[in-house]
Amino acid sequence: MMNRKALPTFFSTVLISCLAIGTLSNLTDYTGIAVLIVAVLICVSTQLFANRINKLTFTHFRFGIGMGLLTMLVGQIFVLNTMPVTVYHDPYRVLSQADQMAAGHMTWNITYFWRYANNVPMAYLMSLWLRFTQLFGLSTNFSVHLLSILILDSFIILLLSTIWKISHRQSMVVGAFAFLALTPFAYTYYLQIFYSDLTNMLVLLIVMRVVMDWPHGSKMNHLVSGTGLVISVLIGALLKPNIIVLLPALAIVALILIKKKLFKKSLLLTPIILIALSFGLSLPATQAINHASNYTPDAKYAFPVTHWMMMGMNSSHHGAYSGKDVGRNIKLPNKTARSHADLKRISKRVKTLGVPGLIKLWVVKIGILLNVRGIQNWYNGGFRSAPAWYQRHARFFMELTIISYAAATLAFWFTLIRRLFGWRPDLTDSRQVTALLAIVTTLGYLAFHTLLWEVEPRYGQATLPLIWLLLAAVPIPSREKQRAVEAPRILARLSMVVTLLMTFSFAGILSQSQFKKVIVAAQRSQLSEQYHAKPTTVRPGHVITEDVSLHGAANHFSLQIHNGSKVNASLENLKTHVRYHLYSAGRNYHLHQHLKAGQYRMIIQNGTRKSQPVDIVQTYHYQLADHPVIVNGQANKHASLVYTFRLHL
Repeated sequence: MMNRKALPTFFSTVLISCLAIGTLSNLTDYTGIAVLIVAVLICVSTQLFANRINKLTFTHFRFGIGMGLLTMLVGQIFVLNTMPVTVYHDPYRVLSQADQMAAGHMTWNITYFWRYANNVPMAYLMSLWLRFTQLFGLSTNFSVHLLSILILDSFIILLLSTIWKISHRQSMVVGAFAFLALTPFAYTYYLQIFYSDLTNMLVLLIVMRVVMDWPHGSKMNHLVSGTGLVISVLIGALLKPNIIVLLPALAIVALILIKKKLFKKSLLLTPIILIALSFGLSLPATQAINHASNYTPDAKYAFPVTHWMMMGMNSSHHGAYSGKDVGRNIKLPNKTARSHADLKRISKRVKTLGVPGLIKLWVVKIGILLNVRGIQNWYNGGFRSAPAWYQRHARFFMELTIISYAAATLAFWFTLIRRLFGWRPDLTDSRQVTALLAIVTTLGYLAFHTLLWEVEPRYGQATLPLIWLLLAAVPIPSREKQRAVEAPRILARLSMVVTLLMTFSFAGILSQSQFKKVIVAAQRSQLSEQYHAKPTTVRPGHVITEDVSLHGAANHFSLQIHNGSKVNASLENLKTHVRYHLYSAGRNYHLHQHLKAGQYRMIIQNGTRKSQPVDIVQTYHYQLADHPVIVNGQANKHASLVYTFRLHL
C-alpha cells in the first residue's frame, strides 16, 4: 500500500486538478501541439540552466536583473509610443468618465455606471490621478500610460523581490523575470489597457508580503506595513469586490493554525483584523466617493448580484458573459424585479443541468478561467494604426504572442505541479504560512467564479502572483536535488536556442494558415448605444471628415454611423483622390475594396433636409485617434468616428 505521506495534501490535490484542467484548456485549439512542445522545451532549458544561474555571483545576478528590468522598460515605452491600441468596452467607459470628471464635469451621462456601480470608485480614483498629472501639464494619454507602467513595473519588481526573499534561489528569480518580462505579460493587456485586474494582482501580492513579514517586523515596521495593508486592501475592495475571497481564505488558514496550536505563534491575528477592517471601511468609502463624484444609484438600471450568478449558470455560454441574459434584465423595470427573475432562472438552470451537467459546466468554467491564449485581445480593439513593419508580419506576431505566453504559463504550472506532490507545509515558518494562504486564496478565486459567478479568462490571472509565491515557497524535493547535474555550457545554450527556434518556427508556420483577419487600423472606443450614449446631431448639408493612416493593405472597411441614420458615407484616397462609396448595413456602413497602404479620409455628408444622428466619440482631454474629426470645418482632436480597417485573408 502506498504510504499516506507520499500523497499530496488536500489543497495541493485540488489545485493540481484545476491546473490540469487549465492545461488542457490551453491545448485544445490549433496551437495545442506547438504550445505543449514549447512548454516542455522551456522546462528542459530551465533545468539545464538552473545550477549555472545559481552559481552566479550576487553582483552579476543583481546587475543582470537590473539591466533586464531597464531593457523591459525601454520595450514598454516603445510599445506604447509606436503601437497605441484602441481601448473598448468597460475600460474605455471608466477612462472616459474619469477624463470627464478630471475636467470638472461631475455628471453621469450614460446608464453604464447605474448598471455596474462597482466601477464608480475606479472612475473617481482615476480622475484624481488625472487631475494630479494635469498639474504638471501631462496629457490624459500620457498620464494613463504612466499609471499603467508604474503599477505594472511595481508589481513585477515586488514579485521578484518577494520570490527572492522566500526562496533565495537565483534561478527562481530569473525564471520569474523571464516569465514576466520576456513574454507578452509586460507588453500587452496589462501595459496597454488600464483596468482593475492589475491593481487587484498588486494588492494580493502586498497582502501576502505583509503577512509573510509580519512575525519578523518591529513595532515601527508593523505601523508602516499595517497602514499600507489597510490602504491597499481598501483600494482593492473598492476596485475589485471579488477580493473578498481573502476573508474566508484567512479564516481557513487561521482554523488550520489553531488546530495545530500555532495560531498565536504565527501572529496572524493582527493582519486578519486589519484586512477585515479594510473591507469594513470600503462601505463608507464607497458612499464618500459617490457623494464626492455626485453619483446617485438608480434602481431602475441597477443589476443585482444575482445577475452575474445567473450568467454563471448559463451552460449555452459556458458560464461566461451572455448578451441575451443582459438583454432580458434590461427589459425589467428595476433591481428588485431583476433579482426575482434571476433567482427563478438560476433555479431552472440548476434543475435542467442536474449534477452531471453542473460538474461539466464547472470543469468548462475552470478551463476558461485558466485560459491565457487571448491576453493580447482582452479589451483591445486593435492597434490604432500599427507601423508598416508590424503590418508585414502581423499574423506572425499574433501567433508568437499566443504560443509564447501559453507555453510559458504551462511550463510554470508543470514545475509547480511536480513540486506540490511532495509538499508538506511547515507552519512554524511564516513563509510556509504565506504559501498556505496563497494556495487557499487561489482556490477561493477559482471556486468563486466556478461555482457562483460568471467567468472570463482574465479573471483567472488574479491567481498569478499567488501561484508564483507558492512555487517559490515549496521546497525542491530532495530527489530532484540529487538528480540535478550541471549541464555542459554548450548543451544548456543549445537547449535555449532550440526552444527559441521552435517557438518562432511554430509561430511562422501556423500564421500562414490560421489567422484569417488582421486589424490594420481602428478606433473602436465608444460609450455604446445600449448605455444610452447620445449621438451627434448633424445638420442638413454638414460634412464630417476624419483622416486615417493605413500602414498596411486592407480589404474591408466598416464605419459606424447610427441606427436609422440616413447619410452619405465615403472613403477617399488622399494621394489618388479616388473616392469609394460605402453601402449601408444597419448602423454600420461597409466597403469591400482592396486598399493600399496610404492616407485616407472618411467622409460623412448629410444630404437630407433633416438633421441626422452620427456616432462621434468625444472626450475632454483623451486623444482617441491620430487625426482630428472635422465637423463642417471645425477640428476636434479629442473626438473620433468609430471605424475598423481589416485585412481578410
